[in-house]
Amino acid sequence: MRRSVLVLTTVLSGILLFAGCINNTEEAAAIPEVIETVTAESPENEKSSPEENTVEEEKEPIIIEPDNSYICEGLCKVNQEYDEAAGGAPVETIVKELRKESYERMVLLSHTVDGDKDTVRYKVLPKDISGIAHPYIICSAEFTKDGEEWVLSSKEWSEWVVKSNEICSKLCGSSWVSDSGEAKDLEKLFESGFTFDEGSEVYIHFIKTFSRITVLANEDPTVFETKFGTAYEGTVYCLNEDGKKSIDFICTEGIVNDEGLLSFKLVTENGEADFEPGNGNSFISDGLFKLCISDEKSDISKADIYENLDNFEVTSESIFYGEWIKETGARNGNISPELSWEKVNGADAYALFMVDLDEGDFHIHGFGMTDANHLDYGELGDKGYLGPMPSDPHNYTVYVFALKKAVETDIRGDKWNLGDAEKLLEILNKDNPGNAIAYGSVTASYEYLERVW
Repeated sequence: MRRSVLVLTTVLSGILLFAGCINNTEEAAAIPEVIETVTAESPENEKSSPEENTVEEEKEPIIIEPDNSYICEGLCKVNQEYDEAAGGAPVETIVKELRKESYERMVLLSHTVDGDKDTVRYKVLPKDISGIAHPYIICSAEFTKDGEEWVLSSKEWSEWVVKSNEICSKLCGSSWVSDSGEAKDLEKLFESGFTFDEGSEVYIHFIKTFSRITVLANEDPTVFETKFGTAYEGTVYCLNEDGKKSIDFICTEGIVNDEGLLSFKLVTENGEADFEPGNGNSFISDGLFKLCISDEKSDISKADIYENLDNFEVTSESIFYGEWIKETGARNGNISPELSWEKVNGADAYALFMVDLDEGDFHIHGFGMTDANHLDYGELGDKGYLGPMPSDPHNYTVYVFALKKAVETDIRGDKWNLGDAEKLLEILNKDNPGNAIAYGSVTASYEYLERVW
């Protein structure tokens, strides 16, 4: 009897199962594969219909708050906190008196009006001639009313920030090639009477070490130039038909001004010379430097180095006047930036990295791989992105590499420290030399901090 019940139960189950399949054939075919996974993970005593399983969790809408700051005549950002209703000198007058051609950007932060006196607090970002630093200067200016006009009475700087970590990450271990004009000054580092022959190649290499930059006190804050102390070491190489000659140097100080100048004083036992990155001295990759000074000549055009990659433009709607919008920050939405770039012939994929330039270890904040030439707001997701949250303004670069083939890596946003930019190329070419065929980048600062400017 027990055996008969078991057989009957089995037969009935089969009939019911068959009937269910017949009645729901068309419906089952339309169910996405994910339903099978969801059903398999459901408790055995819990029944759910296909319609219920296909409902996807609705994502929260991405909200970008409007920035009520504005750009005055294309020359200066006026922060939304700047209270023009308080009166004082007209913004146009302030910009005309304070803005210089050497400024990459200028921002009016706040002002205090006291009768016929208007004290303006503003920030200056000089042009980055060196390519290795984005210093900024906090300044104040006093305007007084003369009849119906407001005139500039005085101006001075109160805080000069030279990004020690950014310079360290880009200068330490870096290599440069000098043009003939700049190379002439470097002759003083060699023994008396030594000259660079026509056609000589001159390279400057900084040893990879950790060294901070400290802005030194300036007795006169009305002079927009200041010294800084540091401790770098390196070597100058001269290559010509007679062979290779080199001399080691130390660097203990330098100068920076609001014209964008960044200058280091190189010292040897024979003399001193000024080294100005970006001014007659061009940055070259470590790979190219090693090939150039090597005794074994090789075909540089076939090497996996940045100089052999084509360049393309990268743009972002997440940047407003040189700053990443507030929502890109980890504490303000953590929305990965919108990005667009040109399509590259021969590229099947694009790799994206967002790195913090002010961290000496090139900290990654975002990573993604795509076959498109556009990423929308938030598209990197939480696994691929953890936005900026610096204690002071940092600069962040997004690199986009065009690849012959996509690569698989275990990189995740905020989980890797690269050490330097060339590691990006190593990662992408590791299993397929020459896989990266072009690259582009875009840089902006992140300013939305707990500190109020």
